[in-house]
Amino acid sequence: MAPQSRMTTSTPTLYLGLVGYGLVNKEFVSQVLKQAPKLETELGVKVEIAAVTRSKTMVLLQPQGDSCLAGGAWPSQDVAMDFDKFTEHVLSVAAANGGRPMIIDSTASDAPADLYAKWLSAGADVATPNKRAGSGPYERFCRIKEASLQGGTQFLYEATVGAGLPILGPLQALRQAGDEVKRVEGIFSGTLSYIFNVWKPGMKFSAVVADAKDKGFTEPDPRDDLSGTDVQRKVTILSRECGLKVELSDVVVKSLVPDALADWQPKGDVNLGDAFVKELEAYDDEMDALITEADKAGEVLRFVGGFDVETNTSSVKLGRYPKDHPFASTQFADNIVAFYTKWYDPRPLVIQGPGAGAAVTAGGVFSNVLEVMRGMKAPKQVM
Repeated sequence: MAPQSRMTTSTPTLYLGLVGYGLVNKEFVSQVLKQAPKLETELGVKVEIAAVTRSKTMVLLQPQGDSCLAGGAWPSQDVAMDFDKFTEHVLSVAAANGGRPMIIDSTASDAPADLYAKWLSAGADVATPNKRAGSGPYERFCRIKEASLQGGTQFLYEATVGAGLPILGPLQALRQAGDEVKRVEGIFSGTLSYIFNVWKPGMKFSAVVADAKDKGFTEPDPRDDLSGTDVQRKVTILSRECGLKVELSDVVVKSLVPDALADWQPKGDVNLGDAFVKELEAYDDEMDALITEADKAGEVLRFVGGFDVETNTSSVKLGRYPKDHPFASTQFADNIVAFYTKWYDPRPLVIQGPGAGAAVTAGGVFSNVLEVMRGMKAPKQVM
């Protein structure tokens, strides 16, 4: 009598619902469509895109219908945006085909973050580069984590801190293995990394900011970068990962925006970024004194965020570091983080590399998708 297979022959499939269709998710779609055949061969798991939303419209796709998104295209059969219908579609497609649902939020909005707990409880994994959930109200963050436990699902957010640079994963692995984190500090802004890598004594700070703006490193309003708010969010996320009950407001920020320009608005119909840089020129002498003093002491200036677990204190500020310090070795727009732990003492574990851009951010999200896919991998048939 011929031996019987102990498995079904159907291929496990991960069905993705994408929230937002900007640069990151368009790049993510490109990566998924390109890699899906290879992943099916290597992992024995399929991955398909089941739905995509924009701010006002969405597309609900049938199984094996995601090729219509190739090249960043937007299908003509879109309908009005409705999160309830979007959620129902992703869950029902996965259920009807024996698959697993997963939602990818690549917006910078609180609205999707408010739905994470609902999605996780309903059986959908969530992956996101959106920092709102991890750095927003602590009570909501706890609800999301609890929903993940109750739903048997995963809340994955590697890309919130280092984009494609693995920061949260190694930190989580250290703590789960029994290491004790004492202190964490790092350069978490690609924009500010670029500015302070380029800026040298004798150069006007405003000119370096203008250069960063012209190269597309800054937000349209450079104050969004110079304020340190983005770094503040990342420090909050990392602090919570180390077990600290931290609200965003607990992270003290020393902004690089002069007080007089914090609420300043240009007059007339002018480019806000250009006008702000012009106003910043008045503070070049003040900034020049800082970098000249640091250089004479054999040090560099770096905009660093960090926290101390034992004292439960955190900060985001401009600091001085010796020229042989790891933070002085950053290049271009590198991110870098140093973990000071029980095991990594006195020399910290240092992780460094590019931490911004659509491609690496989408890659960071994809790494979380791969975590789920590996967990779906079916054992080979035993004959």
